[in-house]
Amino acid sequence: MSAGAVEAAGIELAYEEHGSGPAVVLIHGIASTRSVWRETIEALGPEVRAIAYDRRAYGDSGAPEPYRGTTVEEQAEDVVELVRSLDAAPAVVCGHGLGAMIALDLLLRHPELMRGAVVIEPPLLPLAARGNEVMSEVRERVTDAAREGGPRAAVRAFIEGSGAEVLERLGPEREEAALSATAGFAADVAAAPSWEVSRRRLRAIDAPVVALTGSASAPVWGEISRALVELVPGAGLREAAGGHFLQLDAPADVAAAVRELA
Repeated sequence: MSAGAVEAAGIELAYEEHGSGPAVVLIHGIASTRSVWRETIEALGPEVRAIAYDRRAYGDSGAPEPYRGTTVEEQAEDVVELVRSLDAAPAVVCGHGLGAMIALDLLLRHPELMRGAVVIEPPLLPLAARGNEVMSEVRERVTDAAREGGPRAAVRAFIEGSGAEVLERLGPEREEAALSATAGFAADVAAAPSWEVSRRRLRAIDAPVVALTGSASAPVWGEISRALVELVPGAGLREAAGGHFLQLDAPADVAAAVRELA
């Protein structure tokens, strides 16, 4: 393993690399850090150049002061700087949750740098019949937790919304990293629903896409994944045994989808 940092829009993004060969950039979602890909990196093996990084305001990466918010597009530009600085183009991008939305944005706006994308349950809630209702439930759960216990409690409530076992699977070190990233969490929660992408734009994606959904995930995630593959030309859908955090529950399945594109 090698580790370092690159500059993107005046901030330092911390990253680590494993293996050699075709490049894959791993983009974590809300309330996690690059360490969430540990099992997936191991499953990928040494024949893939796996690059995992901490998004701004997470883990060892910096953030502007004060950090008032972000957008999917801003996050995608961070990946562009990472890929260019590390001479990793064309890369496969693999994203979870908000990270999957960032991966799709990269395919739309920077296709010359991307080989394809593996997307794990992106929160494209407008594609689901109950999308608005689900978003309201998430906001209510997080708001109530923040009111009662503060920012860390809000992050915990968000993670536990994907299953009480997720924190146990993360372990103490990764749990603490997630709960400590309160500024990144607050910015991300606002960024996800603000990404303006139409069905027409999704139909314009001209790169291989594999959508992964968990057999034990809430039904809304499977609905979104199915709708996405119907819109993106040539996209494929895979279901793996596990919940919303498939990189923890089914890293071999995630790695297999990545290797297929890489």
